[in-house]
Amino acid sequence: MSMHIVRDETVTPSVLLPYSSSLWVPVPTEKPGKKTRTLKACIVMPEAGYDVTEVAQPWQRFIKHGMFVYFVAPHGRVPQADQQQLSGWRSWIVGVDAETREIYGRMSTTDEFLKPFDLFDPHFTFTDYDLVYIPGGTDPCVYELMEMSRLTELLAQYIPLTSRVSGYHVLAATAQGALAVVKAAGNLDLKTTTTPLYLERTSYLSGLTKPEAYLSAMIPSEKYVAGPMAKEWVYEDEKYFYISARHSGDIGLLCKEIFRAQHRIHG
Repeated sequence: MSMHIVRDETVTPSVLLPYSSSLWVPVPTEKPGKKTRTLKACIVMPEAGYDVTEVAQPWQRFIKHGMFVYFVAPHGRVPQADQQQLSGWRSWIVGVDAETREIYGRMSTTDEFLKPFDLFDPHFTFTDYDLVYIPGGTDPCVYELMEMSRLTELLAQYIPLTSRVSGYHVLAATAQGALAVVKAAGNLDLKTTTTPLYLERTSYLSGLTKPEAYLSAMIPSEKYVAGPMAKEWVYEDEKYFYISARHSGDIGLLCKEIFRAQHRIHG
């Protein structure tokens, strides 16, 4: 079976205006024979340690594309970013760029971010959303989130809805986010990529991270797609509308493929 890969060498970033601007108003999607509605996205957040670029950049692009964007976090607590990406000497090495920092500043003041849904609320479900996106991060809190049985339960209900045969939903993940997807997928024939070994090893040897295990080794070999050493690359599963990225450098392409998948589904 051939694997479906996508690569791109150019991404044109864009900076949005605050919510008060009309440019922030989501654009309804319309499909013949169906009522006009606006697509909804849910970004799954840990309590702390999330990768700023992997959250802020998709958030901006989703809104610009016309979606309502919501957040969900354990116990509904406001997520805290990976501070080494924002301040301190480590930020000189792994810090975010000026554009991402500005986007993060806007995102972190929105009502949706400051009042995330509670992951453990028994009434909460991913099935209410057209897109579920799981970012990554190297903080222990991120790994704890990926192992939470509640997240596994919710994703197990959602993944079948992303079937290319009969589904109308999209699932996406970056880096550590893939761990939660693989765990929830169980015996389903779903494949993913994640941060490759050579990048994690470089980070580890430089003292920036100390993983208990490398990501690629935590995913069963039959479900892992390493991909090429390209500037940008994402993996799009062949049986599900599931798109995965290796790291923050793939975010632009990841969002493009998410939008293409939504266009195939909704027209």
